[in-house]
Amino acid sequence: MPFFRKLIPYLLIAASTVILAGCLMVGPDYSRPPVKAVDQYQSTTQTEFTESLGENSNKILDPVEWWKSFNDPTLNALLKQATLQNLNLQQTALRIYQLQAQLGVSEGAFLPSANLSASYSNNRNSAIQEAINDSNNLVSRNALIQVSWELDFWGKNRRGIQSSLTSYLSGVAAYYSADVSLTADVANTYINIRNYEELITVAKTNLELQKESLRIAGARYKYGATSMLDLSQAQAQYEQTKAQIPGLIANLRKNQHAMSILLGEPPDYYEKTYGKTKGTLKPPVELGVGMPRDLLRRRPDVLQAEFDAASKSALIGVNKAQLFPTFTLGGTFGYSNSNYGNLTSANLFSWGNSSSGVTAGLYLPLFYRGAIVDQVRVQDAIFQQSLLAYQNLVLNAQKEVEDSLITISTTKSSKEDLSRGVVAAQSAADLALERYKAGQNDYTTVITAQQSLLNIQNSLVQTSSNELIGYVGAFKALGGGWSADMNPPKLPDEMIADMTDRTDWGSVLTRAGDPLTVKAGKFLVDAPDPSKPVQTTVPAKSNTPTTTPPTQGSAAP
Repeated sequence: MPFFRKLIPYLLIAASTVILAGCLMVGPDYSRPPVKAVDQYQSTTQTEFTESLGENSNKILDPVEWWKSFNDPTLNALLKQATLQNLNLQQTALRIYQLQAQLGVSEGAFLPSANLSASYSNNRNSAIQEAINDSNNLVSRNALIQVSWELDFWGKNRRGIQSSLTSYLSGVAAYYSADVSLTADVANTYINIRNYEELITVAKTNLELQKESLRIAGARYKYGATSMLDLSQAQAQYEQTKAQIPGLIANLRKNQHAMSILLGEPPDYYEKTYGKTKGTLKPPVELGVGMPRDLLRRRPDVLQAEFDAASKSALIGVNKAQLFPTFTLGGTFGYSNSNYGNLTSANLFSWGNSSSGVTAGLYLPLFYRGAIVDQVRVQDAIFQQSLLAYQNLVLNAQKEVEDSLITISTTKSSKEDLSRGVVAAQSAADLALERYKAGQNDYTTVITAQQSLLNIQNSLVQTSSNELIGYVGAFKALGGGWSADMNPPKLPDEMIADMTDRTDWGSVLTRAGDPLTVKAGKFLVDAPDPSKPVQTTVPAKSNTPTTTPPTQGSAAP
């Protein structure tokens, strides 16, 4: 055992170095930046031009299936299918597994590398060598294990793992952000489809009314009760209304094609599958909006931006560590023998044929330290940009909620006014036609009344759709469609089969839950946690922003 006694001092030195290295990590620890958030959203009030929504700041919307508040079974079916089949969403899901594999690469840099080498040679000797060695062949054999380890004294590899881990978590948040956007896109496209269907119905209904007016004007002209002017005006109005319908049909088809693509199907899929369905979306009775600070943990895109900032913060340490010395330890152990000279080619794996060695190295950059310093500055500027992007996203998130609320409030008020206007316009159109038939007014009055009816009916349909789109915008802005679950999504079975046929993925693609939950606590410093409340910088009542220190977040997601 003398070999192991010789190794004891080296092992003690290595252990001490590792312990010391574990206490050092250069570069900044990530800390959530302060953000500006108001105490609560501006409440909508009932005025001559706006309606009160009765929004509830003590309640948030259904975080997962907000679309069910529209009470439309077709929309529910579309959203379920889109989540399973949308190709863009599947691409975003695959990026999660790419980032998970990249994390494994980063973790590999933290561990020692070991290589096994073995060789055998049998060379024919010259006459002189044969005389010296008493053998006509020179046989050499060896089997060696070589170990090399770069000590993570300054935390470069640990910072690299931090960066890869937060990039992975940012990728998970990006998936759920894409899922939220997909849900809103499907809902908006569906609303547009129903909107154009209703506009076509309105146009056809008015076309029938104008066709009847044209018949009456023709009959009156035939019997000399009116001039050619009335007949020409009736014909022009009829053709003008008829000419609007092809454009509406084209817009309807385009939205149906767009919906088919969102469902991951060919363009004609929606018309074939859902073209005959009918649907009437109803606005929700109550809108739970919560508090503005809820957006920091309710919106996956905000969480994605924060994880991205945390990843870039760790890269500062990776670059900064290159300014300091790099320590490496290495060793070789194995067996080697030959029949050279007086040696005999005995059993290779006997202790007498053992070979061992220990090495230590130091690497320190000298002449390009300035370039390394500049690279640290580059990464610091990138990190600062990501902080500003995060803070700006929080501001825009609040704006999107406020915009949606005022859109709903004003369109709801307009819809009520237009509903009363449609009744009045219908009465005016009927009365104008009756008076024309009785010869009490000219056809210009009929044209004006019927055109006004068509315009106000179209406005009512469009305003009703805008109200629904406003609700979709509010749901999206409030983080609807996401349960704050950070588990990676399950890929389609066919895709998993194709990928495993090409590459050894092990159980990564089929593993349930998040395989990194335990690992996260080892490396993350102040990582954002969507399940816990956060503090914010809140503008004071005087509208002058006040500043609070950054909140220290959880160590693990």
